[in-house]
Amino acid sequence: MARPHGLTSAMLRAVPRAELVYANVLDLRVFGAEGPGGSPVVYGFGVPSRPLPFVVIRHWKAPQGVVTEHFELIAPSGRVTYRSPLRPRRMPGQMDLLELVDRPGDAVFEEVGLHVASFLVDEEVQGQIEFQLVLQLPPTKLPKEYEDAFRKTDAIWAGVEQDGRDLAVPVWFAYKEGRIYLLHSNDAGAGEQRVPGAPEATDLLVVTRHKYRDTRSNRFHATCRVITPDDPEFPALAAILADRRRDRHGPPQEAIAKWRKSCVILELTPTITV
Repeated sequence: MARPHGLTSAMLRAVPRAELVYANVLDLRVFGAEGPGGSPVVYGFGVPSRPLPFVVIRHWKAPQGVVTEHFELIAPSGRVTYRSPLRPRRMPGQMDLLELVDRPGDAVFEEVGLHVASFLVDEEVQGQIEFQLVLQLPPTKLPKEYEDAFRKTDAIWAGVEQDGRDLAVPVWFAYKEGRIYLLHSNDAGAGEQRVPGAPEATDLLVVTRHKYRDTRSNRFHATCRVITPDDPEFPALAAILADRRRDRHGPPQEAIAKWRKSCVILELTPTITV
């Protein structure tokens, strides 16, 4: 087909494939209270970690047809923090809007501050907006169903998600003021529990189950902080864990001395909206 007179290749490429009429990235609670026009802010308990639940909203106007669409979340350093899957979208035509709302459950943020959301059609950027990632103090008490689950069982399942599947094992634990504490050993011969993904993972999967029944109670992610034997917090937390150890033999001091040689303590902060 002949090119219209006066149009260069660069000018043709500049014609947008779709018009981004509106977009926002915001905390799920803000979205529920204020709607799509709420403040563009996402909250977390630490970095790097998964944030509290949030949504990505965009309204497209484009000629009728099928395109591929996705978005990227870009950190203050310029690194891409999250890239959504490319999905085919059927655009309804210039007289209608295509409204999309995603809730990315697997995004992990590594930096606080001003981020950029970039929206792409057929892998070309059509628009961008800014949003803040803000850290807040985690709660010292979780919703009752979670507190009850920790109180009524001696074990939880902990690990990581891998290729869309849960890679988790049963572990004994201690719970205190909104945080879960696990003992983890890198030494396979130490005879202590080993949590898949630890100690490198900054985000761990946790599953609670009903006592005496193999049925799931809650499933959630938690920010993971590693406490090493030379950390000032280690002795006090190890004492709490020693109290919880049902099959411990000998006094707590013996167990703690053994743990100092081959174990770390994992502090898990559930990323749960209270």
